[in-house]
Amino acid sequence: MLTLKHYELLCVLAEELHFGRAALRLGVSQPQLTQHLKQMEEIVGALLFDRTRRRVSISPAGALILPDARAVVRHARRAEDVALRAGRGILGELSLGYVGAVAFNGVLSRILADFRSRASQIDLRLMMMDLDRQFPEVAAGNLDVGLVRLPYPDIPPDVVARTLHHEALWIALPESHPLAGEDEVSLSDLDGADFIATHLPPNTGFSAAAHAAWAEAGVTPNIVHRAPQFAAIVSLVGAGLGAAIVPEAMRRAVLPGVAYRPLRGTTKTAPIALIYRADRESPPLNLFLASIETFSMEGP
Repeated sequence: MLTLKHYELLCVLAEELHFGRAALRLGVSQPQLTQHLKQMEEIVGALLFDRTRRRVSISPAGALILPDARAVVRHARRAEDVALRAGRGILGELSLGYVGAVAFNGVLSRILADFRSRASQIDLRLMMMDLDRQFPEVAAGNLDVGLVRLPYPDIPPDVVARTLHHEALWIALPESHPLAGEDEVSLSDLDGADFIATHLPPNTGFSAAAHAAWAEAGVTPNIVHRAPQFAAIVSLVGAGLGAAIVPEAMRRAVLPGVAYRPLRGTTKTAPIALIYRADRESPPLNLFLASIETFSMEGP
C-alpha cells in the first residue's frame, strides 16, 4: 500500500529529476531513495521514472499519478499545519477578501474588531481583492468570506450575498471647479462634464450605483478615464481631469486639489455585502457569521 513517503518521493523526484538532489531534499541516502522508488513501482505495477546514466525523466504512468500525489502531499501538510496551530491554541483559519473602499468607511475595521474580540484564536488571513475576483474565489472554496459591493451579475448559485450597509454617494471635484464652493452638488449641474469612473461594467458594484445616479438625474456621463481603485480615481480628480462619483467615506482621503461634496437629490446608495458559500462547513466561518448577527452601522 502506498504511503505518504511514497507520494512525497514521487513529487520531489519529479521536480528535481536527479536522484542525488531528491535524496538530499528527502533526507535519505540515494540507495534508500532508489529502494523506495522500486517498492513504489512494484506496488503500482509500472515504471514511474525512465532513468539512464545521463538523465532521469518521468514516465507516462508517473505523470498520470503525479497530480493526485501532489494533492495527497498538500492535504497532509495542511492537516499537519492545522494540528500544529491547534497545539499552539490557534483553532482554525479564516480567509477574508475585501474591496479597498471598505477600509475607508469603517465596515472592515468594525467587523474585524468584533470578530477578533470573540475569536482571538482564529488565524485570520486578509486579502484586498476586486469584487469580480472575490465571487469566483468564494465559489471555488479558496476564500471563506468576502466583503464586496453589490450588485454582481450571475452570482454563483452556492454563494450567499448578505447586505450589511448602504453608503451614500458623494461627488469629488477639482478644487478649481465652479461648484466646489457649494454645500451640495446636483448631478444635473454637471451634465456634459468629464467624469472619472471605476473599471467595472455599469451593472456591477459601485459602477452600478453611479450609473443609476446619473440616470436618475437625466445625465449622460462623459467618462474620460477609468481606474480600478478609488484612491487612483480621486488622484485623477485632483489632477483636474474630471469629476467622480465616490462613496461618502472617500471624503476621508485627503488629497491635494480635491473637494468632496454631498450629492443633492439622489436616492441611490452603494450597498456593501458579505459573501460566502452556503454549504461551506467551517467552524471559523460559522463563528464569523455569528459575530456579525448584530452588525449595524449608521453612516460611514
